[in-house]
Amino acid sequence: MKFEINQEVMELKSGKRCIILATKDQKGKKNREALDNSEVFPDDHKDYMIAIKVSEKELGQEMHVDEHQLFAL
Repeated sequence: MKFEINQEVMELKSGKRCIILATKDQKGKKNREALDNSEVFPDDHKDYMIAIKVSEKELGQEMHVDEHQLFAL
């Protein structure tokens, strides 16, 4: 995989800064809420699960995307 968990990237279609939450090879954790610390994977046939970066401490909407939809920052 080209990108790693917690790496900051840009999702090309929306132009938003995002954080990699999980890859198809590596599970991630939902650390957004203390009570919801479950392991996550991207949807089938997608390479990454990302979340839009709202601020330094806050993540927004989650998306499941392919590698060609991302650009390293």
